[in-house]
Amino acid sequence: MNPFDYAHDLVTKQSYDEEIPERKDYKQFLINRTLSYDNECIHHVNYLNRYPDISDKLHYDFIHKSVKKKKRSKKYWVKSKKYENLELIKSYYNYSNQKALSVLSVLSDKDIINIKDRMFKGGLS
Repeated sequence: MNPFDYAHDLVTKQSYDEEIPERKDYKQFLINRTLSYDNECIHHVNYLNRYPDISDKLHYDFIHKSVKKKKRSKKYWVKSKKYENLELIKSYYNYSNQKALSVLSVLSDKDIINIKDRMFKGGLS
């Protein structure tokens, strides 16, 4: 499971997972960040940020019990593919956000790969 699935399960209360302490893919930071986009959850997340060393089980239980059951939008949770190459276009053409968005709608995937190749400066990453 990815952190977005955990966050979705925590706020919709679809299931209660007993095996959280054994899972290595439960990342408290990412779940906190994901839930902080919602106005109702941000206070709970802020409270949890005071205690960075709590166990995964305690973190999961606190959110599961304190956040109200509600279906929340995931539009902010997952990065849109549309904005993935925005910074690349802005730096290549030296455009503003608005112009870069309009250019992104016109460019094909092949054009973006070509721009990535031209902007590659070498070195290790």
